[in-house]
Amino acid sequence: MRILAVCWMAVASLAAAPAQPPAAPVIVDTPGVTVLRGLTVREFEAEMQLMTQALGLSCGSCHVRGNFASDGNPRKAIARRMLEMTKTINQQFFPDYKPADGESRLGNVTCFTCHQGSDRPKSAP
Repeated sequence: MRILAVCWMAVASLAAAPAQPPAAPVIVDTPGVTVLRGLTVREFEAEMQLMTQALGLSCGSCHVRGNFASDGNPRKAIARRMLEMTKTINQQFFPDYKPADGESRLGNVTCFTCHQGSDRPKSAP
C-alpha cells in the first residue's frame, strides 16, 4: 500500500509540473567546419551521409581516420571546393529551393547530381 501511495504521489507531481519547452537544436559551430555552417548536428550528420552515398565512398576517404577535424587529407580540401561550387550554383539558380524530408539541406544541386555514386563525376556518353 505504501509503495502504491508513493507511486501515485510521483505521478501527481509529474502531472502538476509545468511542461518544459523542447530544447533548441544544437547548431554545428566548430572552427573546422567552414562550408556547412548553420546546420543542426542532425542535419550536418545527414549531409555527411548523403555525401558518402553520392560519392560511393566512406568517411575515411576525405577525413583523416580518427581525427575528423584534421585537414591532413587533401581530399577534404577538394570536397570543400565542390561544396562551395554547389552552394554557388544553388544560390544563383535555385534560391527558393525547399528540401523535402530526407533531401539535402544544401540545395537542389548536390554531390549526387554529378557523381551518382561514383568518386569521379559521371560524364555524358
